[in-house]
Amino acid sequence: MRYLYLIIGIVFQCATVYAQESVQITGTLIDATNQSPIENGTVIYKNDYAVSNVAGNFTLTVEATAKLTLHVSHMSYETQHVALSNQELQKPIRIVLLPKNTALSAVEVTAQSTTMNTETPMMSTAITKTYLEENRENSLMQTLSKIPGVSTINIGSGQSKPVIRGLGFNRVSVVENGIKHEAQQWGADHGLEIDQYGIEHINVIKGPASLLYGSDAIAGVVAITPPNVPLPHSFKGNINLLGESNNSLLGISTGITARKENWFYRARITVRDYADYKVPTDRVQRETLL
Repeated sequence: MRYLYLIIGIVFQCATVYAQESVQITGTLIDATNQSPIENGTVIYKNDYAVSNVAGNFTLTVEATAKLTLHVSHMSYETQHVALSNQELQKPIRIVLLPKNTALSAVEVTAQSTTMNTETPMMSTAITKTYLEENRENSLMQTLSKIPGVSTINIGSGQSKPVIRGLGFNRVSVVENGIKHEAQQWGADHGLEIDQYGIEHINVIKGPASLLYGSDAIAGVVAITPPNVPLPHSFKGNINLLGESNNSLLGISTGITARKENWFYRARITVRDYADYKVPTDRVQRETLL
């Protein structure tokens, strides 16, 4: 029995010591701008934490030391580190948090509308990289000539001028990276000076919306979208071998794209050599019918 009393006494003394070394504090989290209570705020002290209720109130058990620091956080507010003395622990505390200002960068979202062309004044046809690779011709505009309303004025085997809805020259605007290609507008023998092998996306715009690119774009616009910026620490390249039997075309187009951290570079070179088109016969007989 004596040992039982001894054990009970030791346990009671330990509980008394623990009660003397810990204290329960209460407080409220307040918004600094409108003085409203903050719900779901987290108050942390060492390995213990408490979450504020809808009224902003919280209760937390801490050590009864001369001075301690509480870490208060919330996803919508700046994190606070609150230092409290032993005297301040004896009464409810009031913690004011500043709202967190987060600036989000602008995001441009592009998509192809499912609205019928007859129901909208903007008729736009999106040309993907896959379409360009599957329908490759001798020039960019010859590749796009399969699109309804688009045709070309061919200048030899490898050059052509854009024609949209029967209008060409300075009635059609070709825009790449926000810069207009105006050399093809004035002379009948001036082709479009663009390498089609370095293009990944094109929008052919017809209708009133083409006037957004200038008053000279009455017929339409061929808007060439620049390729996406490569990922950091990336490198890629491609090689295209060209050949045609009719005009003895031989050529090669190769390009590389690479990026380190904040700087990237892109380069492409295309070389083509071709002759005149051949017809099935080298002599045409003239006949006169009476």
